[in-house]
Amino acid sequence: MNQTSWVIQVLDDSLGRSIEYPNRFWLRQNVEKLHIRVCVENCVVNTFDIAEKWAEEGTILIQEGKNVQFKDDFHPGKEALLLVKYESEDAYLVFLYSPKE
Repeated sequence: MNQTSWVIQVLDDSLGRSIEYPNRFWLRQNVEKLHIRVCVENCVVNTFDIAEKWAEEGTILIQEGKNVQFKDDFHPGKEALLLVKYESEDAYLVFLYSPKE
C-alpha cells in the first residue's frame, strides 16, 4: 500500500465510512507532493482544535477539496482536513474534522 492509499484508509477507518470525494481527490493529488502523514491513534479534530491551529504558520485547512483561506469561509457543518506542519520537517500531519451527525 502506498502512502496516499494509507493516509486515505486511516481517515476512512476513523469515521467508519469513506471521507467525502472532493477531500479524497485533494489528498490523492497532494499526499506525496506535501509529504502528508497521518497518526492512526489521533487523526480526528473538532472545531476547537481547528480554531487553535488556525493561526499557526504552515496550517492548511481543506474543505470540499479547496483551501479555506479565511475563518469565515469555514463551514462547521461540512467535513474538513486540517494539515499541520510536522515538527521541523518539510511534511504535514493530516487530521479529519467531521461534523456531528
